Amino acid sequence: MIQLVTGYFSRLFQAFGAGWTRFWFTPGDARTVSAIRLLTGLVAVYLHATLAFDLLAFFGPNGLIPAAEIAPLEGDTFSYLNYLTTPAELWLVHVIGLAVLVLFTAGFKTRITSILALVVFLSDIHRAPMITGRAEMVIAMLLCYLCLAPCGRYYSLDALFARKRSKTLPQQPEELSTTAIISTRLIQLHLVLLVAMMALSQLAGDVWWDGLGVWWLITREQSRLVNLSWLRSSPQFLDFWTHAIVGFELCFALLIWIPLARPLLLAAGAVIWTSLALVTGDITFALSLMIASLAFVSPSVLGACCGNAAQPARA
Repeated sequence: MIQLVTGYFSRLFQAFGAGWTRFWFTPGDARTVSAIRLLTGLVAVYLHATLAFDLLAFFGPNGLIPAAEIAPLEGDTFSYLNYLTTPAELWLVHVIGLAVLVLFTAGFKTRITSILALVVFLSDIHRAPMITGRAEMVIAMLLCYLCLAPCGRYYSLDALFARKRSKTLPQQPEELSTTAIISTRLIQLHLVLLVAMMALSQLAGDVWWDGLGVWWLITREQSRLVNLSWLRSSPQFLDFWTHAIVGFELCFALLIWIPLARPLLLAAGAVIWTSLALVTGDITFALSLMIASLAFVSPSVLGACCGNAAQPARA
C-alpha cells in the first residue's frame, strides 16, 4: 500500500514538473512578442505625446501637479521628471522620451530601447498618478514583460537590417527563444488575472448584479463616446449586455487556456472591449486589452497573416 501511494505521488510530481517546464521554458517563436511590441509602442507613443499639450501646465515650476506634493503619493517609485525644474528641461526630456518610444516601436536596438521605453513610461505614470488611466497600467505591464523578450526579432528595423546583412551571409535557420515564451506566459497570466479582477469587482456591487451596469455607464455623459441613452426603452437588452460582459470576463479567465475555445474568446473579446469603449469613452484601454490578448495568438497564425518570409533579426 505504501509503495502504491509513494509511486502515485512520484508520478504526480514528475508530471507536474514536466508540465511546468513545458509551459514556461519550451523555446518559442518571437513573432507574437514582436507584434505586441509594435502595437504597444504605438499606444505608448500616443499616451506620451499627448502630455505635450499640458506639459508645463501640469509639470512646470508653477504647474498644477507640484513634485513636492506628489512625492508622498509616489512612495518609493522613481520618476526622472521629479528632478526637472525649468520649462526647457521639461521639453528637452519629453522630446528625448518620445524619441526613445518611437525607436522602441520601430524595433531599433530593442534590447536597449525596451528598457529605456519602460523607464520613460513609468516616469510619466509615477509623476502624475492622478491623471493616469487604466490603459497606462496595461501598457506599463506589457512594456515590462517585453524587456525580457527578443521583441525586435520581427516587424522591426533590426529585422530589416538583418535582411540586408543576410544577402552577404549564409542563410541561417530561424532561432527559437526561451525568453520569448516566458514573456508571453507572463503577459497571458497577468491579463487573465486582470480580466478576472474586473469581473469580480463588478460582482462586488449591486449595479452589475441587477443588470444596470451598462446603463450606468451610458448615463455618464462626460465620458461616453456615443450617446446610447435611447436604449432606456430596451431594458431587456441592457440587462443582457451587462451580464454578457461579466459572463465573458469570467469565461475568458477560465477558458482561454483551452486551445479550441481560444479563437471564439478572442473574437468575443474584441466585441466586448469595443462595446465598453463606446459607453466609457476609454478607447486606449480597450485597445490595450486587445493588444495584450495577442499573447494568446500563436506565432504560426501571425506568420500566416503577416507573411512568413520576413527574415528575423539575429541577436
